[in-house]
Amino acid sequence: MAGDNLVIGHFEHLDDTLKSIDTLREQGFDELEIFSAFPNHDLEDVIYRGKKRSPVRRCTLLGGLTGVSLAFLMTCWMSIDYPVRVSAKPLISIPAFIVIGFECTILLGAISTLLGMFHFSKIPWLFGMPGHRPNFTEGTFGVTARISKEQADLVSQLMKGCGAEKVEVQYAR
Repeated sequence: MAGDNLVIGHFEHLDDTLKSIDTLREQGFDELEIFSAFPNHDLEDVIYRGKKRSPVRRCTLLGGLTGVSLAFLMTCWMSIDYPVRVSAKPLISIPAFIVIGFECTILLGAISTLLGMFHFSKIPWLFGMPGHRPNFTEGTFGVTARISKEQADLVSQLMKGCGAEKVEVQYAR
């Protein structure tokens, strides 16, 4: 079980970073974070391999279903509460409510997607990112592993063996 202790590896090259992530995963360290100055598909493929998909899509589905349900409920309620009889049409006419249902589906689906994305990606970072260093934004790569205190030496050696320029150990207080 990982603790709040961190081992932070600074890497100059992408290949060394990918090798480090694979090596750490093979040794059973799964709580890894990566830092890069630019988006890289290779890093994303390696870090998310074997992990389950994002739950944000469920938030979108829930928001969309809620939106369409509330829209049809609202229009039916208004149609019954304030009846307007036009040319013998029924009071609850579903085809007339489709546009409002569609608009509410899109509105609540988009809002719930945005809120779900913020929640699951932990934005905003109110207390800062524990493993981030300023040089990670200048072109070097960073790999952070959450570990217990006893595993610090092993992880440091693994990162150095994979080509880390510098390895830091940050213990929890």
